[in-house]
Amino acid sequence: MMEFGGEELWHVETNDYTAKQRLNAGDWTLDRNLPSVAHFSIGSCFYNIPRCITGEKNPSESMDLSTVPPSTQLYTKSDVKLGVENTLICSVTGVHPPPVNISWTRNGEPVNEQDVSETQYYSNPDFSLRLFSHLNFCPKRGDIYTCSVRHRGLERDITRFWEVEVPEDSQEVEVVVLVIGILVGFLGFVLGIVIVVMSKLELRPE
Repeated sequence: MMEFGGEELWHVETNDYTAKQRLNAGDWTLDRNLPSVAHFSIGSCFYNIPRCITGEKNPSESMDLSTVPPSTQLYTKSDVKLGVENTLICSVTGVHPPPVNISWTRNGEPVNEQDVSETQYYSNPDFSLRLFSHLNFCPKRGDIYTCSVRHRGLERDITRFWEVEVPEDSQEVEVVVLVIGILVGFLGFVLGIVIVVMSKLELRPE
């Protein structure tokens, strides 16, 4: 159908693909290609829509999706401090078709499911999908966490490892710097006294 200002000017009958002009169409003229374009478009819809629906509901098992496997990343929400609650984020992108299965372990053992949450699927510009899995945890030195991703396009699961590695305590660094500063100051003080004494000895008359 062709319209202008919400009013129909022409339409094409789907049974015989003939163009019909609406009364009082004014000076509008019919595009000669309109019937053939409509015929092609309607035919394409009738052909493709059922096949797309079938393919989405029952995708072929022979599809070679392993050539473009999902990619994953594992990182924390904020800087890590021992004993302070944090969140591990497992990012999975390039998923098609869904679903994708994400599992977590801590030191080789499955984590508590209550500590895990997942987002919905988000679309990418290339029509693939992405999602995020979150694990709430309390960092303890030496703990090792894994995020494993299973998808039909992968020959084997993708597993990412994350180990609790906390940098040296900032307070310890501050203490070391303070001690060094005191030592340098003390040495400077002693050196100053030595210089003053030596100067007086040189000025003493013989």
